[in-house]
Amino acid sequence: MDFVKGMTFGAFASRGSLKRKDAKSSLDNLKLRTGSDTIVLVPNGLQENAHTETIFYDTKATLSDDELTEFISYVHEIGMKVFLKPTVNCMDGTWRAHINFFDKEVHCEPKWRNWFASYTAFQMHFAKLAEKTGCEMFIAGCEMVQTERRSDEWRALISDLREVYDGPISYNTDKYQEDNVSWWDAVDVISSSGYYPLNDWKKELDK
Repeated sequence: MDFVKGMTFGAFASRGSLKRKDAKSSLDNLKLRTGSDTIVLVPNGLQENAHTETIFYDTKATLSDDELTEFISYVHEIGMKVFLKPTVNCMDGTWRAHINFFDKEVHCEPKWRNWFASYTAFQMHFAKLAEKTGCEMFIAGCEMVQTERRSDEWRALISDLREVYDGPISYNTDKYQEDNVSWWDAVDVISSSGYYPLNDWKKELDK
């Protein structure tokens, strides 16, 4: 894989944001001023809180398929690449790393089984769009720390994604969590939110 000079663009932007007149000019400026050759687009999924099972991605909080398709086409037109990273957030402001359920199913309590079914539908929707629009990488989530111990479900999800998306697949864990993920072999690229103190970078990369 070639070295990537990438920037996240308009993370969690609401519907219509990429149709604004200044969206493309902003991207043009980003390319010119930073030398970036890749952008990461982050369609937003929402669940009510860290313990609810349903993820919504068809509201005004999420970019529409049409505007994503049009914008990705423009990114490619100006010679840049696109990594698509659909990411879930909680409506009550809880950090997504805390999404969690009982490992053993309990009657009348929310369940991993239902949450992963919803998460899979969310990811599959955008993986199909990534394939259709020629995105150069698909990143199947970001900083889902408490979910990462559910190896079987993550492996099943990535296997499903490969049925609809032919490019490289990654997953973005959080800082200090890299060695807790037991299913890195299922993805093509390891991603991490590496917000480390500057003096710790070499140590953390070695880990």
